[in-house]
This record gives sequence, structure tokens and C-alpha cells, in this order.
Amino acid sequence: MHFGKQLILIRKQHALSQEKLAKQLYVSRQTISSWENDKTYPDLKSLLILSKMVNKSVDNLVKGDIDQVRYQMMRRKICWLYITNILCLVLIYLAFISLHWLPLSISIVIMVTFTILGIENTLYLIKFSNKNNLHNVHQILNYLNGKHTQENKISKRKLWIQYILGGLLGVLISLFFLFLISKYILDMHF
Repeated sequence: MHFGKQLILIRKQHALSQEKLAKQLYVSRQTISSWENDKTYPDLKSLLILSKMVNKSVDNLVKGDIDQVRYQMMRRKICWLYITNILCLVLIYLAFISLHWLPLSISIVIMVTFTILGIENTLYLIKFSNKNNLHNVHQILNYLNGKHTQENKISKRKLWIQYILGGLLGVLISLFFLFLISKYILDMHF
């Protein structure tokens, strides 16, 4: 539960208006309103006073919000990892196309740079996914949509098979794009 909803519930349980609660916490009524609307969070002093008032620990007051914030941060991180992977791929292919108008050495440096960044990003994504038991696309999509993923224990053998098949698929797609670029953009004949 969000802190704002908890605060509204606590206020109603103790028959307090926003003004009365504000006086007890030594803040303004507008501050209580912004807490209840999840626009801001209370400072530690206010949390301590509130926890004593309602006989709850500070941890119980904000625990749901901490989990929610952690989930949102991890979700944002996964999205950015996928976006940067796609961006690296696009930039690698643009660097490959740049062979037409840039010197070979500059194009190769650009391609190698974005390839290394993409590989490092992918390895971090794999490590992050393993740490959070996200072993397939279905589990990752469930996680991104806020659904609980089932704790499927995938054997190391199956995991390696998935990695190898994914790698082979990536290589085949890359070769296909290389073929298209070299044939239709660079006018190479085979």
C-alpha cells in the first residue's frame, strides 16, 4: 500500500482531520495533503511522531513504499538496458553503413566501440536477469507488467541451451542484416 493511502486510513481510524494531524506532526495542512497524494514523503521526525501516535513502527508505515520504489527502479533499469541494447545495434549498423563516406579506420573504431558497449550491456542484463530469477521473455514481461513471476528453477543445462540458441539466433539475424547492407547499400556483389 502507498504511504498516502495508509496515511488517509490512519487519519480516518483516529478520527483526525488534516488540520488536526498537521498540528500534531508540526507541519501544515498542505503538507499532509501532499503526503496523502503521494507527491512528497514525510521527513524522519514526522514519521517518528506518527509511528508513536498510531503504535506502528516506521518500517511498517513505509515498507510498502520502499518495495514499490525498489520495483520501479528495477523496472526502469531493465527498460533502459533493453533500449540501450537496441540503440547499440542501430549505431553499429549505422557505423557499418558509414563506410561509404567515412574513412575505414574511423568506421571500424565506431563499430568496435558500440559492439563492446552492446556486449557489456548485454552481459549486465544477463547478470541482472539471473540475479532476479528472470530466465525467459515471459518472466521478464511479467516482471515489467508488475505481475509476480513464478520461481521456475531452470537447470543450468537448459539455461545454457537458451543462451546458445539466443546467441545463434543473434548471429543469424546479424549476418542477414550484414548481407542486406552490403548488397543493397554498399553495392557489393557476391
